[in-house]
Amino acid sequence: MLLLPLALALAAAPQLPGDDDLLARYGDRLTIEARVYQMAGPSVVSIDIFARPLASPFGGLFAGHPATGERQLVGQGTGVVIDPSGLVITNAHVAAPLEPGIDPDSVAIEVEFGTDFGGGRFPATVLNIDREWDLALLRIDAPGPFRAIPLQESGDLLIGEKVITIGTPFGNEHSVTSGILSGRRRDVTVRTPDGGTAELHGLIQTDAAINPGNSGGPLLNAYGQLIGINSATLMAADGIGFAIPVDRVKEILADRLLDTDRSTRFWAGMRVVERDGRLLVADLHPRGPAAVAGLRPDDRILEVDGQEVHSRREYAARMLGHRAGDTVALRVADRRGRNRGVRLELLPARLRETFGLLGFDAAPDRLRYQRGWQTRIMYVLRITEVYRGTAAEKLGLQPGDVIVAARTKERNEDDGWVPVHSLPELVSLVRGPDFRLDGDNIWILRGDESFRGRLVFDDPEIARRYREG
Repeated sequence: MLLLPLALALAAAPQLPGDDDLLARYGDRLTIEARVYQMAGPSVVSIDIFARPLASPFGGLFAGHPATGERQLVGQGTGVVIDPSGLVITNAHVAAPLEPGIDPDSVAIEVEFGTDFGGGRFPATVLNIDREWDLALLRIDAPGPFRAIPLQESGDLLIGEKVITIGTPFGNEHSVTSGILSGRRRDVTVRTPDGGTAELHGLIQTDAAINPGNSGGPLLNAYGQLIGINSATLMAADGIGFAIPVDRVKEILADRLLDTDRSTRFWAGMRVVERDGRLLVADLHPRGPAAVAGLRPDDRILEVDGQEVHSRREYAARMLGHRAGDTVALRVADRRGRNRGVRLELLPARLRETFGLLGFDAAPDRLRYQRGWQTRIMYVLRITEVYRGTAAEKLGLQPGDVIVAARTKERNEDDGWVPVHSLPELVSLVRGPDFRLDGDNIWILRGDESFRGRLVFDDPEIARRYREG
């Protein structure tokens, strides 16, 4: 008889309103999977991504999609509501697919709740993404509250315990699959969006079916508690799937997805931290939009666009819906408690790294040179603009200069010099832990001459790293 083991399990598990009614109604039919579905299903949404195909110069026949200008379904997946305000966690490859044939400015997202739980289809907005761990944060653009799944601790995972996934394969209604937790702390090599590879550490391994339809959805234990986020991009052979553990999800949520200064939509030039129940301005960039607007370190954020904010999640939900070019109305209080209004103009996110970090903009280029009787091509990074008042200008950098290499602390045959070929590559080196902040750290080619110099930084993160040695 299944009834007695299930009754014992229900007695130990967190109670769901209506558990007794469900048990009385379904008896032996009420499996653990069915109960978990009833508990977590209201917090699971299907996600549809629509976009317009880019027009082909040869016409729609050669474009792969008809170039009608109408949005088409380009991706599907699953997400989990993690906050009653409508914040949703899913995979980055679900929320922001990297398809060359679509117009990124035309992307529209819709989320839908299961009909078993009242249904409802709503537009949603991508607030932030983290490509490294394939996670994205969405906001449902409709008034809440919504049923949310709390983010539990995953330290007590038990190898062999039953796990359940809820998803929407092929865009269908919610479906349930189950299996066991096969392993913990798994390391997996994955392909990155730029074509390289990266090592992800500490993943959950399961034999529960994970497919593109339930990618981004929840991995749950027998109590209906969220223990991980599934990812179809981490699938291995022979039915082995992987999920990002909830502890890592919480870490990425706090450090990246809720960090408005890492937004892919705009640059604000500051971070906001939650301290003793207050939202405080921190890491203020001295030349950034926040400083220009008159914000100061330790100013307390009270309102965003006329709405009170009491937590970092509330602040992020309000701010991350904006785009570059928007002006945000803030109400803040200084250290003495004096209130004032501030109008913060958001700049394009690219300026965080060009204007804010490097002091110049640059683009990939090809440099022809002779070696013996052969003409060879070297791929380089050429400066296109040097911003006034920056360390790059003081160093004497000019448009047209070629960046040959940047210097790291690593011991190599070139004394730490690493060739650079793209702006993201240079930014990654500068923000990395091994970049040399003291002494010559940039190698420039100008015409037939080359020189090395030291580029200094007033970016708060880099400046703090330099102070700490």
